Amino acid sequence: MPVKQPMAERPWLITGATGLLGQELVRQAVGRAPLCGTFFSRQPDPHPAVAWAPLDVGDSAAVHALIHALQPAAIIHTAYRKTDPDLWRVTALGAGYVAQAAAQVGARLVHVSSDVLLDGEHAPYDESARPGPLHPYGFAKAEAERLVAQAAPEAALVRTSLICRLDPPDPISAWIIDSVQQGQPITLFTDEIRSPVWVQDLAAALLELATLPFAGILNVAGPQPLSRYAMGLRLARHLGLDVRGLSAGSSLASGLQRPRNCTLEVSLAQRLLRTRLRGYDEGLESL
Repeated sequence: MPVKQPMAERPWLITGATGLLGQELVRQAVGRAPLCGTFFSRQPDPHPAVAWAPLDVGDSAAVHALIHALQPAAIIHTAYRKTDPDLWRVTALGAGYVAQAAAQVGARLVHVSSDVLLDGEHAPYDESARPGPLHPYGFAKAEAERLVAQAAPEAALVRTSLICRLDPPDPISAWIIDSVQQGQPITLFTDEIRSPVWVQDLAAALLELATLPFAGILNVAGPQPLSRYAMGLRLARHLGLDVRGLSAGSSLASGLQRPRNCTLEVSLAQRLLRTRLRGYDEGLESL
């Protein structure tokens, strides 16, 4: 077994470091500790302060080999797949592999989970809420939480919500902006309510949690619950766009099997963390 380096000299590992959240984590983490980021399909931009490692999180042997070789002091696990064919292998089982290896090398683990593992019928949800998934991605995220808690009971399991960014826009915001600018009418649901969080706030909170001893589930999301339709209106108006192309629709009437109201109660995070979690409106104003 390799000899462990002192904690101060051991690197931090960010999985999925080329994703929306991973990119912001890398940006904020540079200079805090030696840094390694993993990627799969999206090639990273070279960075003098970041060591990049290709990794299929759903490959148990590859996960264990990288983490045992790296001996990280902390791991922030953001990598996932949202759809088949690799949904279960990467999102559920992969999280378990990361947790097992983290426990074996004594790494602090912060696992990123999701509000969509909830049933959406009993909002608002605090940290005691039990999973009640309605679709495959929700089931995979629920299983990921179970596997992480089992393998690494001292890990922080962070339930979060829609991750927002404006420069450049996150995928959902970009779709709304492009549709409105091109005069393409779109329908946004009034009965799907989330707790949107700005990526800068979420990344800062995860990095802070990597230095804290908190264990278990923690809701880290925005304090302003909004429907997808309300978010779309606010975004378009903030950018001075014509909102007449945005129509209000009903998720329930559409027949989709998705949780409706996933509002997260974030008072525990607000007490625990120095990082300030901004509401959607506040974030728009500041940007």
